[in-house]
Amino acid sequence: MLGVVNELATDAKCFIRIGEFMAFHQGGPVGVRLSYLAASAILVIFIVSVGANVASVNAGRPHPLQTVGPGICVGNEKSIQEWCPDHKTWKSALVCHNGQMVPETQDCPTETQTATYRECSESDAPKDVSYCYPYGAGTWKSRKVCRNGVWQQETQTCPECDKGTIEYGANCPSVMGGAPDRWMSRRICENGHWRYEEQSCPECTTPGFKKCVNHCENLLQSEKCRDGWECQKNGKWEWVQFNACFICYIATATYGSELSPEVQLLRNFRDRDVLQTFAGSNFMRVFNMVYYSFSPQVAGTISVNENLRTMMRYVLYPLIGILWATQQIYSAFAFSPEGAVVIAGLFAGSLIGLVYASPVILVISFAIARAFRRRLTRVHVYMSLPFLAIATSLIIVSELTRFAMLMQVSTSLLMLTTWALPGIALSAWALNRHR
Repeated sequence: MLGVVNELATDAKCFIRIGEFMAFHQGGPVGVRLSYLAASAILVIFIVSVGANVASVNAGRPHPLQTVGPGICVGNEKSIQEWCPDHKTWKSALVCHNGQMVPETQDCPTETQTATYRECSESDAPKDVSYCYPYGAGTWKSRKVCRNGVWQQETQTCPECDKGTIEYGANCPSVMGGAPDRWMSRRICENGHWRYEEQSCPECTTPGFKKCVNHCENLLQSEKCRDGWECQKNGKWEWVQFNACFICYIATATYGSELSPEVQLLRNFRDRDVLQTFAGSNFMRVFNMVYYSFSPQVAGTISVNENLRTMMRYVLYPLIGILWATQQIYSAFAFSPEGAVVIAGLFAGSLIGLVYASPVILVISFAIARAFRRRLTRVHVYMSLPFLAIATSLIIVSELTRFAMLMQVSTSLLMLTTWALPGIALSAWALNRHR
């Protein structure tokens, strides 16, 4: 550009001298004015032409005059004809040499030569690292890493928790049979995220733990438990009959185990049927006071004598059969448990009296008749019937009033009458036949 300005200045001086020369030969002020006007017009045309040339050079296009062989140029003027792929290096151009525009070419740079500037290397450690807190110690939250020679920003989500962490919520409330050491809710950390768990609380925590509700009512076993709640393996309470009050001592000693079918039959009928009624449970209170006053000693004698055990099996066979039949009768009238237990008691008492009490009454009757010459007659049988009526009436009154003491007396009177009546009737018949 500086060369172009100097050229313009030189040309301007030249045109002014031409104007002065014309004024000198033409003479007069008019000639001078005309000469200056012509010189100025020529100067303007020349300046416009040079400006267009400069603009063409700056735009990278050759001036029309430059494409026609040798031309006039100044300094290191250059007109780019073709660029390399990197758009920074020219491949062909018109270059000024000795005042003339000469075409030139050059090779484009290689790929290695045109490689961009690398900010970093792949082996460089990450920088500007920020870490997660409070969970995921050692885990980065954001950092810059070198990729393709350039630092790039990376981010990742921090974990909610540390792997393997367990946090417990509320514990189960205190329950019978164990400490409240079972959780009701908790969360476990897996892969940096919480997983929530819940479980139902148990009613009890120690299987086999017993919670007694009713103790034994007989005086000999008042400290033992009759029934109550027992903790099961599933953590639930279950109502059970502990059977600690009414052990069948004689039957157990005879058959060798409480789990024998005969003993189970006696116990199940007593516990599941008789004891579930008001009349039956009150009768068993009186019966147990009598039975448990001597049965432990008798059972101890039977258990150590094999011959006696064998004999007792034959003795108890009728009783087992009677109670099985009695259970069937009870089941037939089970729609009214209180009435069913009275009917079953009459049936069982009559058969037990016939099998076990009749031989004893018969022997006693023969002995009295021989010693005192007094015999049992039908009158004595008829005299027993009012006791049945009285006992039955008292049972009805006891059921209506729920008077336990009266029920104990009335059921005992009923059973004694039914036990004795078959023996009295059989003895009267046998003595009258023997006479």
